[in-house]
Amino acid sequence: MTEFKPKLPLPFRLINKVGNSLCRWNPSFAELTEEAVRSSAMGRTGLSDFGEPYYREGLQRLLESLVKDAHLHSIGRLIMRRAIEINLVKRLWLAESIKRRPEVFQQPLRPPIIVTGLPRTGTTFLHRMLAADPANRAVPMWELMRPLPNRCITSSWKGSSRYRRYVAKSELGLWPMLAKEADRKHYIRADTPEECMLLLDATLVSLGFWVLAPVYSYLEWYNKHDRLKPYMEYRQMLQVLQAVDPSRRLTLKAPAHTGSLDALLAAVPDALIIQTHRDPVTACNSFNSLLYTAHSAVSDKLDIGAMASANLSFLANEIRRNLAARGTRSGAILDVYYRRLTAEPIGTVRDIYKHFGLSWSEIHEANLTHYVSRNPKGTHGDHDYDSATFGLTDAEIARQFGEYYERFGMAR
Repeated sequence: MTEFKPKLPLPFRLINKVGNSLCRWNPSFAELTEEAVRSSAMGRTGLSDFGEPYYREGLQRLLESLVKDAHLHSIGRLIMRRAIEINLVKRLWLAESIKRRPEVFQQPLRPPIIVTGLPRTGTTFLHRMLAADPANRAVPMWELMRPLPNRCITSSWKGSSRYRRYVAKSELGLWPMLAKEADRKHYIRADTPEECMLLLDATLVSLGFWVLAPVYSYLEWYNKHDRLKPYMEYRQMLQVLQAVDPSRRLTLKAPAHTGSLDALLAAVPDALIIQTHRDPVTACNSFNSLLYTAHSAVSDKLDIGAMASANLSFLANEIRRNLAARGTRSGAILDVYYRRLTAEPIGTVRDIYKHFGLSWSEIHEANLTHYVSRNPKGTHGDHDYDSATFGLTDAEIARQFGEYYERFGMAR
């Protein structure tokens, strides 16, 4: 499929023209080099210890891929540089927090609920229903973007939740205008519960960067990279979040965990893991549609076919990893099927609570009833997609998931 140039809304096209001029006059504008992003993060925090150095390989691979693969326009360069800086700042504050408050990281981690599964299989819907229980703590987007510093680490104004929430709202405010179809594909706001993949972004070994930009060589590297060290740091981030409110159980979700169950269970062995299931053909096409919108917001030039092919290969590999991990730990995972989840949402959540021995409350049931009635499918607009749009066929996608169909009794 031929490459094409996405068309941004007029105000952003004008901003890009200004940005292109700035890049010509000042080559260091939004510079994507290791020295530039590390120096900026250190300047923002006054800190210099980034913790374990393994992250540098991921950082270098990401920066190389952004320059080589992503065809970023000026706004895209600013977005990706800012995303990298935010995550390097997380690393700096994590290392500092371990020094200042070691007791936070010595506390046992209460077993969190973690929802995973292929992208677009109902993980968000289920996660937000679980978040309706006052006993659970589903972490909002602003806090996942900046889990550190916080009041258990520092008393400064910039460590306050009000400040961090304000900054996140400012950063996210332009997203629905820049990516006009984003809300109907995946609704994000500063206060909505969001994917704990954002915690893994701080390790620079994360699917999150492929979701933001077409970094093909980085995705290939990520596919092959060991994930244990990143998940041990992910556990430390969970300990920080738990320390903010120890009275409630962390309730998390990320499709990015699907192919990382071995590392996740090594780091958080008592996690209450739920895996959602839906026809991979539908899931893959919906994921392609979502990434098309995200990549169009940062890139001057896209190849839909190349993106879809990379996604198919990636998702098939994640499922192979998932099935291998489940071979030894299947009893640790509860399976939830999309059809039942959408047909009987409250009944599905009841079954989850019964399976894990969690207390059911009338308040949770009332909150669930309200949430389900207020959030029917398509609340933010219809989301249409098919295989042909992305240069694929249903049969071509299904062939990659034969063992998965057989394992979970889904006919194709």
